[in-house]
Amino acid sequence: MYLLSILSVIVMVVVVCATSWGMNASYIIRFFDAYTVLWLVLFLVPLLISGGLLKDFNNAFRLGIGKKEAASLIELKRAKESVSLTIKILIAVAVFITSIQSIFILYNMDDPAMLGPSFSVAILTFVYVMGITLILLPLQARLNVRIQEYISEKE
Repeated sequence: MYLLSILSVIVMVVVVCATSWGMNASYIIRFFDAYTVLWLVLFLVPLLISGGLLKDFNNAFRLGIGKKEAASLIELKRAKESVSLTIKILIAVAVFITSIQSIFILYNMDDPAMLGPSFSVAILTFVYVMGITLILLPLQARLNVRIQEYISEKE
């Protein structure tokens, strides 16, 4: 069921691209920027480690998607908190990376023809983060439900 949220994000990107530009593969390829993904990972992982929630983020997928039963309420709450922190970190990192990229773009405005392509790459950070957030929000909701179910079972 969780794969439905991943599939819906992918389908919506393809539909938006197809309705905006037509089904041209060269336009869809423009949505891939390895450096942006690298920067997101290089910021996210150390921040999750410093928050002490990297293991819990990994555990969130087993608890939210899989059929693994939670050993305790605290395990569920830590998994939910790790997903919440991940969403907040990603949004903050997107603003940070896009701001830095925008500063360099504006500083190097010698060629006005490069403004459009340069800003489109800068905005890709937001596209990636919002796509990941759209995938993580249902996971967070599932963990909330699992917490409520766990509490009601113990009563």
